[in-house]
Amino acid sequence: MMLLAAWLAFSILPAYAMAKDASFSLSVSNQTSMKGNQVVVTVTGSDLADVYGFEINLKYDKDKLLYKKSASLLQGFSVPIAPEDGVVVFAHTKVGKAAGLSGKVELAAITFEMISNKTAKTTVELTRVKLVKSDLTDTVLEPGTKAEIAVQAVGNSGTFKDIAGHWAKEGIERAVNMGFVSGYGDGTFRPDLKITRAEFVVMTARAFDFEAKGGMSLNFSDVDKIPVWARSYVAEAEQAGLIKGYADGSFRPNQWISRSEMAVLIMRLYDGELNTSAKATFADKEQIKPWALPSVAAAADLGIIKGKNGNRFAPADSATRAEATIMLLRLLDANK
Repeated sequence: MMLLAAWLAFSILPAYAMAKDASFSLSVSNQTSMKGNQVVVTVTGSDLADVYGFEINLKYDKDKLLYKKSASLLQGFSVPIAPEDGVVVFAHTKVGKAAGLSGKVELAAITFEMISNKTAKTTVELTRVKLVKSDLTDTVLEPGTKAEIAVQAVGNSGTFKDIAGHWAKEGIERAVNMGFVSGYGDGTFRPDLKITRAEFVVMTARAFDFEAKGGMSLNFSDVDKIPVWARSYVAEAEQAGLIKGYADGSFRPNQWISRSEMAVLIMRLYDGELNTSAKATFADKEQIKPWALPSVAAAADLGIIKGKNGNRFAPADSATRAEATIMLLRLLDANK
């Protein structure tokens, strides 16, 4: 009831001036090779004073951009509202007795997918912001802040010039059609390129369509090193129990993910009954660390992972884009 009362107050209380004149900026980032030609627009507020909740309106060209999702990494409760007439509405509030936010804060990350069949530029505009203080008084601002997005033409991404004859060609094309990976702007997929921990989590979150449960937060000690385009996916993956970080509290997003780490993460998403008596039969099984061995054995038993030449698992080797793609496809099939 307290939350409902606070939320209703967004609309019925009169507007009051905040202690400082807040300003807002928009930043655009993308990672088209991992995110299906998606861009993330981050809304940042500066000179904020005791912001307990907020509502933002972001205008976009629906002929060039497809709205995917909105998220906030702030503690509290989020309400994303389906866009109408090219306007995204996103609201977020703290819950219970909590101090409001002040200073410079990243308020929300809004994800779009580029859908134009022509290479062009488009603009997003922050048209309206409502800020609610901890005493539930509010003020409404019309920033008019804009950011430009370069929209690349979206063509047939199912065929790439560098996967002919590659062992993973069929799977790569299937995964691209499913929408959880894509190629680069030069028409390549780069299947043998190493993949980072952040990139793999984004790929996995998209493959399994993770959804945030209310407000999200990231508690890793190196959260500032997580790329903006990956943060909401990493938060969703943490909520889903996929990632737990290292003993020192870090996530290490830009570190190459090893084949052992990938096997562990993948098996956390297997929803069937595991063969607890499965044994790893790889020629280099003695090199597999104890923390990874049960997951590697179970994944091998299900056919999700397979050995390299000489029946080696190569546990410390960095995983590639192709390997990650194929393992995720096998897991999706196994879960069916």
